[in-house]
Amino acid sequence: MKKVCSNILLIAMPFLVLSLFSSCSNNEADKPGYEFMPDMYRSPSLEIYSSNTFFKDSLNARPSVEGTMPRGFVAFYYDNTLEDYLLAGKELKNPFENTEDNIEKGKQLYQMFCAHCHGKNGDGKGSITHPVYGAIPSYADDVMIRRTGENMNDLAAGNIYHAIYYGLNAMGPHNTQINDTERWLITMYVQELQKGN
Repeated sequence: MKKVCSNILLIAMPFLVLSLFSSCSNNEADKPGYEFMPDMYRSPSLEIYSSNTFFKDSLNARPSVEGTMPRGFVAFYYDNTLEDYLLAGKELKNPFENTEDNIEKGKQLYQMFCAHCHGKNGDGKGSITHPVYGAIPSYADDVMIRRTGENMNDLAAGNIYHAIYYGLNAMGPHNTQINDTERWLITMYVQELQKGN
């Protein structure tokens, strides 16, 4: 009996191996095989601005869910008003420790985003000499009165951060170009420039 079973197994084995190799094919069009839940593998492609029948308004570009915030987003709860500018100066404190490493990072960011107008030393003598952008005061200035009723060298971290976030006069807002951490590091470096360093 054992001999008969082993003979059958010996005869069947090559056919089994042959059938396994013949079931594999490089050409998917010849033998596509079966897929379990094909919609999971081949979902319908929707062009962003084309119409469809999936949604009631027939638009593919869906609005974000109300209250959605991008990953890493930090909310800024001050409006672009004089009152909130002054409030930010009183309430906001720089969350980063004043270290040489942070000041150096702030300096590098300042050189990239601010120095072309405000000057490398914060003296308002940047490379842009257009008349509209030419009246930039020095951060160490103790003569010109600012919106806070104080001099440039007395501006608080919150005032500087608010001005970077919303912009001021000819300076545009930088809330989309640089993130929260970068704005605080630049603020830290500007406060070093206020000392006349």
